[in-house]
Amino acid sequence: MDLDELMNRFRLASRELFNHHFRVLDPYNNDGWLLEERFGQVEAVLFEQLVAQPAKLPSVALGIHQLSIRVALRHGKFAPIMINREIASGYWDFPIEEVTEDAQLSFVRFFDWDQLAIRDNQYVRVIIDTWPPHPETAGKHALVEAQYVAFRSEA
Repeated sequence: MDLDELMNRFRLASRELFNHHFRVLDPYNNDGWLLEERFGQVEAVLFEQLVAQPAKLPSVALGIHQLSIRVALRHGKFAPIMINREIASGYWDFPIEEVTEDAQLSFVRFFDWDQLAIRDNQYVRVIIDTWPPHPETAGKHALVEAQYVAFRSEA
């Protein structure tokens, strides 16, 4: 099975599982962070079972740099991107706003701005491994909308 298909199945399963079984109303007053932590444990197993094992990828914990999962542009030569100001801080305002097809990106996890609200897994959090026109971005975390990317195996 294609890695792109496996990753998108995981993306959908993860968000549905969180939204229907771990999200609570008024999460800041109803153990939302505790449930989010529990969900993280389940999500790690889900990733292992739906992606890593079927694709015979090395076992790397979800949220850690997945060198065996490359993220490429699905269509076209560029897509919008938000690059971290530092390496992995909470600021996504590095001045480059488009990524080009010559960037090598690796998967970290899916991302939404509010971890306790309804999830869409709208963004793919990546690490920029190399990008020849912009060597200053190497090693930085970045966000690309899932609709713009495809997943490839390097294993």
